[in-house]
Amino acid sequence: MPRKYIAAVCLIISIVFITVTSCAGPTPQPPAEKKILRVGSIMPFTGPAALWGQKIRPTMEIFAKLVNEDGGVKIGNDRYNVEMTFLDAYGPAPASAAARNLIYDHHVSAIVGYFGLGIAAIAQVTNPEKVLLNMSTIGGIDPFPVKDSYVWYGYPVMNFAVYQVIAAMQAFPQYHTMAWTGIRSGDQTPEPLFAPTDERLLKEFGIKSVREYYPEGTMNFTPYLTKMAEKGVEVIYCIGTPLEVGLMAKQRHEMGYSWPIVQAAPGLELDVMKGIAGSEEAVQGIVSDFPVPWELKKVTVAPKYLTMAKRIWDSCKEDYGTEMWYGSWGGSATNSMGQLFEILEQTGTTDPDAVMKTIRGGTFDSFLGRYTLSGEKDYGSNSVFGYPCSLGIIKGTKTVYLGEYPMMDVDHPFVEMPK
Repeated sequence: MPRKYIAAVCLIISIVFITVTSCAGPTPQPPAEKKILRVGSIMPFTGPAALWGQKIRPTMEIFAKLVNEDGGVKIGNDRYNVEMTFLDAYGPAPASAAARNLIYDHHVSAIVGYFGLGIAAIAQVTNPEKVLLNMSTIGGIDPFPVKDSYVWYGYPVMNFAVYQVIAAMQAFPQYHTMAWTGIRSGDQTPEPLFAPTDERLLKEFGIKSVREYYPEGTMNFTPYLTKMAEKGVEVIYCIGTPLEVGLMAKQRHEMGYSWPIVQAAPGLELDVMKGIAGSEEAVQGIVSDFPVPWELKKVTVAPKYLTMAKRIWDSCKEDYGTEMWYGSWGGSATNSMGQLFEILEQTGTTDPDAVMKTIRGGTFDSFLGRYTLSGEKDYGSNSVFGYPCSLGIIKGTKTVYLGEYPMMDVDHPFVEMPK
């Protein structure tokens, strides 16, 4: 073939190649690597409160696994896989050490799920480092000024006991006298402290409050139950451990009483409580926190959270061969994680200052309802989630829904907490 024809053919081939490649568009780039959202959790896995931590952790791990399977948490234009780190602590000193470990060794940007007595100790570590902290109020309140605080309260237990009492008494309208009981702390006399609450309960709801406390380490509750009977008690509200509630139920049954016993925290499995109380008959009428998303009647849960809740429930049975402990939905567990993810998604960044700005005055869905964090009046903070305050009661061999009195307005709580 003549040289000029060869050159012409090469020119045509070059033009075709350039045309084809230019029409094909840019070369596909590999997807960006997912970022990591490192979240810490401090819970008791040893000691007297170990059962709570041991039962809560699997559900939180399943939730993180499912979120990651769904593509992670979408924050702005990025997606983050969740990496959970759990450390064992309950009291202030161990909890403070655990917080340091999580921040400096595991590089977490948030801590969720703590429900022990060391909030002030933890906040001393987390606030200066601008690490987000979702807490229960059971251990007190953050001592830092609001402007320097990176704490919000996902579980306002310091107020929800009153709402549970209202829910319990509304579930038993034939009863009117409630005995508040629990460990008496030193020489502290609770009656004057709670007098305004008792007066309001009587005036607005017709609930008469009797207070009968016992020393730490009490195992024989018979004298206190006798005093309650003399005061006309019809329902007991115990701010105590499952062991105390179980023994109280056992001795109540042996004395021939059938008063409902309400405990602030979620009950353990029926078999555990029955082992403490001694029989199935003795545990009848034990009432406890029942934060199960699909059981709520007065709080509306967003469809995406109902769907995820069912998936977690099913995954627990699949992974562990047992039903999930319903207490894992409580404020300091799976719900605490959900609040964090929801807030980060709305903020669109992990910057802690931007996150706190979003939290204050924001409205957020959760596993336990939708809440606006408007409260500037209580806890020295304007970042407090409400709570459904739902109750379940042991009937036969199951815990079933009893009632609820939701804590919706945390800006104007039923009971004012001492500052």
